[in-house]
Amino acid sequence: MLPNFLIIGVQKGATTWLANCLGQHPDVFMVEIKEIHFFHRHFEKGLKWYESHFNDWSGQTAVGEATPGYVYFPEVPGRIKATLGDEIKFIVSLRHPVDRAYSEFWMHLSRGRIPADTDFRTFFQQGDRFGMRGRGHYFAQLSRYLEYFPRENMLVLIYEEIKRDGQKAVGGCLEFLGVDSQFVPDALRTKANKAIDVSVFHHQVWGLRWVIESLPQGIERPLVSVGRRVFERLPKRKSYEPLAKDLRQELLSDFMPDIRRLEHLLDRDLSIWYAPSRA
Repeated sequence: MLPNFLIIGVQKGATTWLANCLGQHPDVFMVEIKEIHFFHRHFEKGLKWYESHFNDWSGQTAVGEATPGYVYFPEVPGRIKATLGDEIKFIVSLRHPVDRAYSEFWMHLSRGRIPADTDFRTFFQQGDRFGMRGRGHYFAQLSRYLEYFPRENMLVLIYEEIKRDGQKAVGGCLEFLGVDSQFVPDALRTKANKAIDVSVFHHQVWGLRWVIESLPQGIERPLVSVGRRVFERLPKRKSYEPLAKDLRQELLSDFMPDIRRLEHLLDRDLSIWYAPSRA
């Protein structure tokens, strides 16, 4: 079995939460391991390797997986069409690009991938490490998909609207997938991906991930499952520092041309990201 829908992004855009909610629907099958990374990282492993992740499928109407990196890498849309055909559906959640970058910054900080005393503004403005800035330029990313797939194949959600009304967002996804949209999942009121500081392990933690992913499928999946449970129990050591409003507005200027093009592409008002705050 192969998927008929994909959650393709964006990173730090509530994709884990969406996958959890959709996966609780009786007519939706989501693979147990989120972020398979097949179409950009493991494509050389072949279709049988990818298909093996769906072996537990038991007849559900909608079959999917969630890898937020899919929206970012240029080679992915063509590979998806060649592998899954042009009827595949996509769900993408877009987040205020500065907030998205800041959330990613703290993720890397907590994992020890960048020094603990790193300043966000400096890090953001010096190059584009981890694609932290590039991942927030959504126009080019979605345009690539629309070169291969019709617009009706793509459901675009806005992260800030999901936070306001999660049930509406989930219901819209279920309707898009052609299953009962009145279903209310238990995961609706939970928060996925709570911040966990593992910086004490520095790059060893991240390196272990690559070792595990190189193992045979029968070994890789149980290890990933156990690893997730272990890291969920690690104590949080750093206090999250909210992004200053003036810095948020300053850095937003880097994205405004892209946001304007995206509004035209989607025929959608995105002033939720740039309108003056009423607070």
